[in-house]
Amino acid sequence: MRRSAIAFSLALAVTASAARAQSPEGPSIAVAEALFQQGRKLLDEQRYAEACMKLAESQRLDPKLGTLLNLAVCHEKEGKIATAWAEFTSAVSLARGKGQKDREQFARDHVVELKKKLAYVVLRMEAPPAGLGMKLDDKPIDVAALNVPLPIDPGKHTVTVVAPGKRAWTGEVVVPSQPGEIPVVIPALEDAPEPPPEAPKPPPPEPLPPISQPKPPPAERSIPAPTSPSASAILMVTGFGGGGAALLVGAVTGIVTLAKASEILPNCNGSSCPGQADALATANTLANVSNIGFGVAVLGLGVGIAGVALAPKRENAPPHAVSVTPLVGPGVLGLRGTF
Repeated sequence: MRRSAIAFSLALAVTASAARAQSPEGPSIAVAEALFQQGRKLLDEQRYAEACMKLAESQRLDPKLGTLLNLAVCHEKEGKIATAWAEFTSAVSLARGKGQKDREQFARDHVVELKKKLAYVVLRMEAPPAGLGMKLDDKPIDVAALNVPLPIDPGKHTVTVVAPGKRAWTGEVVVPSQPGEIPVVIPALEDAPEPPPEAPKPPPPEPLPPISQPKPPPAERSIPAPTSPSASAILMVTGFGGGGAALLVGAVTGIVTLAKASEILPNCNGSSCPGQADALATANTLANVSNIGFGVAVLGLGVGIAGVALAPKRENAPPHAVSVTPLVGPGVLGLRGTF
């Protein structure tokens, strides 16, 4: 039996490689083939831990029945009885589906032999709480696995159990290299401590008192700077003032001329006035001065009116009457005006 198994194992190596050679080329296929060849070499050298790692990665990259059978043989040699038993069991189904009776029989024979060597772990727990979760060596297992013998490889294993509102429980079990059942009793999980109450929120900070802004000092009253007379004001003063003076001169000299004429005319005979040459010359001079005065008065009035027209308009300012009044008195001759 052993010699035939060894011969079949050699056949597995050849057929697995041939099957992979017929697969489509690709990076994963090429890597899987290289890993398979290296794994087979290490297996022949009895370096089982290294060989199993290479073969497992080759099977992951390119799953093949031949690679699976070689991996199962490697795990059996390594002493992982439960793992090898599970792989041979899968190989039986695959070989049957492919119609490869020799491989099916090879795998089945190993399943029967390994089953006699299996060790089992039995997880037990009374009244498991709702939401129970379990892990065996970091691999999740369902609650339905409680009280069921689970095939397991020899060695040390860790069981972890958790549930909502409970403390987690972790236990270790050492499985011997011999068949049998190892019970693992999971105790009732302790209640997890209540979370500490939330610290009361600090009261909101009191609003800061309003910052009083210093009042600005009262604005100093600005004293308007003296302004120089405008051009329109100059025109009005010059025009009306000069015109009024010229009017006064014209009126006075006209009156004096009329008085002189009334003195000369009684002494005149027709067009001649004997002995009145000086008086007549004075009267003519006064008449000319009066005429010039009236002409200048008219011109001054025009200039004053032009100044009024050119003066800037002030809103909401009452209109000012423009007046010119002559001043005549003992030793006084002049004009008084408002603009």
